[in-house]
Amino acid sequence: MLQFLFLFLIFVIFFIILLLVFPYHYAFNFEYKKHLKLSFSCSLLFVQLIFSADSERRSLFLKVLNFKKELNLEDNNLAKFIENKSKKVIKEKITNKIAKNKKRKQEESRTQSKSNFNFDFRLINKKNLKHIFKFIVKLLKILKMDYLKLDIIFSFADPYYNGIFLAYYYTLKELFDYPDFKVRINWQEVMFEAEGSTGGKIIPLQIIVHFLKFIFSIRSLKIFWQVYKSNSKKG
Repeated sequence: MLQFLFLFLIFVIFFIILLLVFPYHYAFNFEYKKHLKLSFSCSLLFVQLIFSADSERRSLFLKVLNFKKELNLEDNNLAKFIENKSKKVIKEKITNKIAKNKKRKQEESRTQSKSNFNFDFRLINKKNLKHIFKFIVKLLKILKMDYLKLDIIFSFADPYYNGIFLAYYYTLKELFDYPDFKVRINWQEVMFEAEGSTGGKIIPLQIIVHFLKFIFSIRSLKIFWQVYKSNSKKG
């Protein structure tokens, strides 16, 4: 029995390793104009997953050879059952303990006002932007995109950051030959609109290693620590 469990464990580990080292073909499309719309597909051998979402609906397709099945994420009976039961329990508690809940809501409101995320804009500097830029460049090389179509129009509140972003944009444009990669600055108002598509192949293990190196690098840890200190001061 123990030998069987050991062999089964070895098989599972080997299977997971294969899933991480096999190349996956992917395609991603998105559009953001006040609301985000996106679709993503990923295929391995003869199996394909297709996910699409917008402000109103999310759906997931599973395709195996010529068989295609749609799983509507909104029509989850178990989730609805849990949600209805939760609403019923909450309603009963509110009915029986109005005074206690009122006091609790006041305390939660005060706690929430203290716990809003605070971003230290001093983190937007040349060293940190260079660190993030290197991460993005190497990630793009790992993703091995066959094509990239991107059209962005935006503006920061401070024109200084617009200039910094444009400098990195033109550097990135020189490194990668993507003629449909366009970024424009709207100098009149703060805004963000974008649409694009990309596709290629990835090896999950390479991406995992790259993210881990970025997260646990000295520069990233300093950024996380500064963000933590900026928010802990409010407590």
